[in-house]
Amino acid sequence: MARYAIDGRIGVSIEGAETSPKVPVGTIVRGFDDVANAEGEYMYVQFNAATTEGQAVYLDLTNKSVLADSAAHANDGGPIGFALQAQAANSYGFVQIGGKAKAKAGAVVAGAKVFLTAVPGTVDDAVLAGNQLLCAEFDTADGTPAAGFAYVSCSRPNVQGQIT
Repeated sequence: MARYAIDGRIGVSIEGAETSPKVPVGTIVRGFDDVANAEGEYMYVQFNAATTEGQAVYLDLTNKSVLADSAAHANDGGPIGFALQAQAANSYGFVQIGGKAKAKAGAVVAGAKVFLTAVPGTVDDAVLAGNQLLCAEFDTADGTPAAGFAYVSCSRPNVQGQIT
């Protein structure tokens, strides 16, 4: 995929994995994805675990990411991003936090709400209390753009905090 920054940050590539940071962790840029034909928002993070393309990752307070799942992140209200490509543990790269993101997904329908699952990094439309990703909705059914994926429209999504 060809993604590139469009917000005036000359020389910032949105794609790739680095062993040391090339910009400050937490940097947010606007970019364009010419495969999805859409603008998006991307955050630079450190990956705490090996991650594959499209996996949902939970972003901690230091902008480090871990794979998001329903057991570890239910009701916590924390932010979520979607990995742009495979990343090794302790590498650096961008995750998508806004726009039309390619997400690793179960069997979903377009227009459905997005939920974390028990499978780390995978999202679904099956309702699971405390695991809804607020500010996110499936644009497509599973299989688009590829088998095992769906597009999610998002705007800085976060896990639903506990409702009391």
